[in-house]
Amino acid sequence: MSVEQQSGKKRRFVRNVLGRIKRTLRNNWKLKLLSLIVAITIWGALISEDASLTREKTFHDVPVSITGVEALQRSGLVVVEGLDNLQPIRMRAEVPQKAFDTASPANYSVRVDVSRITNVGEQKIPIQTSVTTSYGAVTWLSTNEVTVKVEEYITRRRVPVRLIQSGQAPEGYFAAGASVDPATVVISGPRSLVEQVEAVSATYQPSGLVSSTGTQYSAVPFQLVSASGEELDSRLISVTSENVLLDTLLVEQTIYPMKYAQINLTGITKGQVMEGYAITSITAEPEQVRLAGDLEEIDSINLLDLTPAVDVSGMSDTIIRALRIDRPAGVIHLSESAVVVTIHIQPIAQDTGE
Repeated sequence: MSVEQQSGKKRRFVRNVLGRIKRTLRNNWKLKLLSLIVAITIWGALISEDASLTREKTFHDVPVSITGVEALQRSGLVVVEGLDNLQPIRMRAEVPQKAFDTASPANYSVRVDVSRITNVGEQKIPIQTSVTTSYGAVTWLSTNEVTVKVEEYITRRRVPVRLIQSGQAPEGYFAAGASVDPATVVISGPRSLVEQVEAVSATYQPSGLVSSTGTQYSAVPFQLVSASGEELDSRLISVTSENVLLDTLLVEQTIYPMKYAQINLTGITKGQVMEGYAITSITAEPEQVRLAGDLEEIDSINLLDLTPAVDVSGMSDTIIRALRIDRPAGVIHLSESAVVVTIHIQPIAQDTGE
């Protein structure tokens, strides 16, 4: 067979093959298109399930959490600087194709574990991340470590609580002495701060009480103060009582009604003044005082007696004395403990008979 015959035979073969392909595509084209779509879908599903196929994803404003604080304190250390204003960072991760859209910074547990610290002073702590098969691994961080300052963590017990009362009870009421619970507390924190604490101070204002009689309770915030009275930064100090963390103190105070009562000047003197003289008047300053107590106890009290009686025997001049008020039973408070009594003594006018 000549070369030309062989070449012609090949051309006829190619034309036959192309013709068959053309006829195949023309016949059942809808079924073939559907098959192609199904094949592409299956291929995409297989690709997405393949954990080895990843894409790089960048995250911005990633918060860095802090762990291991309590564990560090149990080891006798505490971070005092470097964690207050921990800024968000940026990071990149190789994320499996199937989780690319749903991946977030929370999936990588970006954190600083302070429990790894073993010494005081300036320390550098690496920023850690988690690796999972579902979301891949972090490949880059804009910041890799955090610099902190560490001190000893100590505890002091029986630190006294000082209650400072400011202002008065509501008008018409008397507030008895307040008590605070607890009376002492336990403080824990950095040695440099704890050693400065002299007391826990709470300012209490009875004016904020309800205008009603009986025992009332108030939650009062407190401050930590030094021996000079200066308020200390308490953010790094915990205040506890019986293992309960405190942010307020409980103040107990009983409120009583008040009323006015006159000073009783009857029988305030004994003896006789000098012959030719007479007591012309007796006055008290103040003329009335306020008293407080249970309503059933004070409701019937309208006069208050004075003690002791003033001996005017042989007197010819006006007498001024400070006399103690005799507190009646049931009265728990008097606005004055004593009054000033003036006994006016003057000569008796002589009848000349003119």
